[in-house]
Amino acid sequence: MRKFFSLLIFLAYSPILFAQTIPNYNIVWGDPQASAGYYFLHAFKISGTQASGFHTMILDRYGRLVYLKKFNSVSNDFKLHPNGLMSYAFTPPGNPDAAKFHIMDSTFYLKDSVGCAGGVFTDGHDIIILPDGHYLMMGFEYRIMNLSSYNWFNGNGTPGSSKASVKCGIIQELDENKNLVFMWKSADYFQFADVDERVLFNPNNVDWTHFNSLELDNDGNILISVRHFNEVTKISRQTGAIRWRLGGKRNQFTFINDPHNGFLGQHDARRIANGNITIFDNGIIRNISVNPARAIEYSVNEQNLTATIVWSHIYSSNSSSRFLGNAQRLPNGNTVIGWGGLLNANVTFNCVKPGGGLVMEMKFPDTLYTYRAFNYSALPWRLNRPVITCFNSNGNYFLDAGAGHGSYLWSTGASTQVIQITVPDTYYVFVQYGQGGYISSERAIITSVNNPCSQIGINNISGEIPSSFKLHQNYPNPFNPITKIKFDIAFVGTVHRTVRIIIYDILGRKITTLVNKKFIPGKYSVSWDGSNYPSGVYYYQLTVSSDASAPLSVIYADTKKMVLLK
Repeated sequence: MRKFFSLLIFLAYSPILFAQTIPNYNIVWGDPQASAGYYFLHAFKISGTQASGFHTMILDRYGRLVYLKKFNSVSNDFKLHPNGLMSYAFTPPGNPDAAKFHIMDSTFYLKDSVGCAGGVFTDGHDIIILPDGHYLMMGFEYRIMNLSSYNWFNGNGTPGSSKASVKCGIIQELDENKNLVFMWKSADYFQFADVDERVLFNPNNVDWTHFNSLELDNDGNILISVRHFNEVTKISRQTGAIRWRLGGKRNQFTFINDPHNGFLGQHDARRIANGNITIFDNGIIRNISVNPARAIEYSVNEQNLTATIVWSHIYSSNSSSRFLGNAQRLPNGNTVIGWGGLLNANVTFNCVKPGGGLVMEMKFPDTLYTYRAFNYSALPWRLNRPVITCFNSNGNYFLDAGAGHGSYLWSTGASTQVIQITVPDTYYVFVQYGQGGYISSERAIITSVNNPCSQIGINNISGEIPSSFKLHQNYPNPFNPITKIKFDIAFVGTVHRTVRIIIYDILGRKITTLVNKKFIPGKYSVSWDGSNYPSGVYYYQLTVSSDASAPLSVIYADTKKMVLLK
């Protein structure tokens, strides 16, 4: 069995930003080398039937918090669209039927908001911004129905009301100017009896269809996840006609290779690049746990009406998921799985390989959930993160986060632009970013307070994790007076490695220690300024040590020559 290890990410909170916001979280690693890009999630707390503490979050490939925004009301489904815009659903306090989707640009400022047209309530479960600028989104209406003949309520044969208020799902497409161009109403195509009666409790107010995802299919039609029917439905985007129904009471397909013969209370039906369909199967209907929660991939034959499982992944054989959840197939074949309200386990989301091996996993000790979790291998724009610089004043060393930010929130709890380095630590700072959010600097790992500025200014120059250690030839060479040294740190058994770069003169005497700190895997560059040294031949040596032994043992070393020519 593969041995996993965990990295605990500690977030040091200042009174302004972090007090009473999110708790610390754990990142459990299986294969950091397979992690890439950025993870988007929207974390919140659920106590009983109440949700609170909503935060949009972006983590980097190493699970470190990069961006955070706190909300005072219901918000969810934070994601990036192919056109470079971001969106999330937001419901004003005290008005649950007034949700809209907020659209942010690359500066993290609100660019626009959009909701359903024609008096239809907006359903915050999902939105898609189409290539032509149209908006495909979900809504709902309330219809009065006579349900007195349905003795399905409360699980004990209670009949429904003769004047029940029934919440019915709607699909709308709006053009780029928010004009309605297509609308589909579930009440015009479904029968009330299509519902799984186990979801029916209140005979007077009924959440009937409970749409929770929509997808523009490859042929231009629409896939809908109808949770309370245990069904994925395909409808015509031209006529509204139902093309087929997968799962539930009206299932038209034969399930092949599926031990559970379908899914229950599912979320997030998606057509993926290979033509198959992925679904997050919660395995539970209301509070009735039937199967373990799983991410599943079906090969769907729409002519022969067969659905064959070709891949699936469960977290635990005794863990259904009460609510939420998603499955996102990545271009490299890995899958990000948001596990929702998982029973008998605590995991917010993870990323797994095609064979099921773990890449990484996020856990909140205080059991926060995310509606969906996404990974994007690259962002279509640059995150303008604050840059930490270091300086010496009268023998004391300081870190400077740069001027012009509305607030400064250091990992130490300080809230000033400049802080003094007093102890070895990992330092970083959050500053205000966009509209109400905060963005972090890169981490500055100070391993010694003896000339700590020599440890600042080391840049991670690539998102790639190299497969081997390497020391590159400096450039330029010869140089006057500054040259750049690049080096690669591979992932071999642990996330952190102690790295040293020492400069020697031609006689082998130590001139300076350029680098002495711990690094995560990546490609790096560091500059050496030879202004205070005479012309001549110098050598620079890279050593990478194992942190598992005491004293540290060198697992890689290399030395190269350079020429300072003034």
